[in-house]
Amino acid sequence: MIDFTRSELTHFVIHFVGNKGLGEELTLSEKEIQISDDFLKDTVMRYLTSPFKTDIYYQFKSKNEMHYHDVKSYVNDVFGSQKYFIESSKHIAEHLYNQSMHPKIKGGEFYTCYFKDCNVDGVICDAIGLFKTENKDTYLKVFQHMDNFDVECDNGININKLDKGCIIFNTESEKGYKVSIVDTNNKIADCAFYWVEDFLNTKMKENAYFHTSNFIDTCKGFCEEVLTENNNVTKQDQMMMLNKSTSFFKEKDKFDLKEFEKEILPQAELKEAFREYRQTYNDKMDLTAIDDFEISPTAVKKNQKFMKSVVKLDKNFHIYVHGRHDYVEKGYDEDKGLKFYKLYYTNEDFG
Repeated sequence: MIDFTRSELTHFVIHFVGNKGLGEELTLSEKEIQISDDFLKDTVMRYLTSPFKTDIYYQFKSKNEMHYHDVKSYVNDVFGSQKYFIESSKHIAEHLYNQSMHPKIKGGEFYTCYFKDCNVDGVICDAIGLFKTENKDTYLKVFQHMDNFDVECDNGININKLDKGCIIFNTESEKGYKVSIVDTNNKIADCAFYWVEDFLNTKMKENAYFHTSNFIDTCKGFCEEVLTENNNVTKQDQMMMLNKSTSFFKEKDKFDLKEFEKEILPQAELKEAFREYRQTYNDKMDLTAIDDFEISPTAVKKNQKFMKSVVKLDKNFHIYVHGRHDYVEKGYDEDKGLKFYKLYYTNEDFG
């Protein structure tokens, strides 16, 4: 849990980082911004910190995977002494500029902040925030003059949508710090890793979210790649495995592999096939097999949409099966020359 209720923004500077590959400029500020208006300060704090609420954490990669002049080294300097804040923020902006080479990367304002007394999972510590604004929205301004009104439009930042951001908490420094990241503009394949890897050089921490997500991905891959009709497994059995796996993670607080195999993989051949697939998946993704861990509700919620049991019949019908697979029958109509599903139910709802 991340809580900024008692936090204070003590240092704040804005630079402009353009797209270096397109010849755009890098503009560096020499002075911090002083915000005296309390409402403006609260608005800035809300804009910068409100998206960071989940249990998804990253960490800087180890030294042998990084160059010396990187975000982590400059963060170390600032945590050591805040007199390096301005100089380090400029170096970090230059580093971001050097990573902004792809033509689809947008330029924008780059904010460096220092926060006092942040609460991250019960630990009170300082933090450094790095944020980038890439998109502007159009707003209408309405002005009243006695009995008349005027309307103007202007471009500005939507304070309810942070484009890119990360907050580095001054805890677990020996493990690469605890880092929380937001990146809402990572849909372009060539730029997907620009913020998290190219700029920050981070990787996901191996916590409850990490282990839960990886195991759910393993289950999904097993159902899609192994439990197929080519392997004499019906779509109905594939859906049953997906539903049972989803229910297991939604209902449990802790994961235990033996318990999972007993409830979800009762047949010996199914259990062996899953173990082989999991080993192959872990080797491919360079993962260490973890057989018991805390289940992350955040990971379950984020992955639930990928675990839906949906039967797509040509382009005409979608059947969503949430349970009671014994109420679903599959057959073939000789006269029509078509396959069919038969569904048994008690009540219907057209809502």
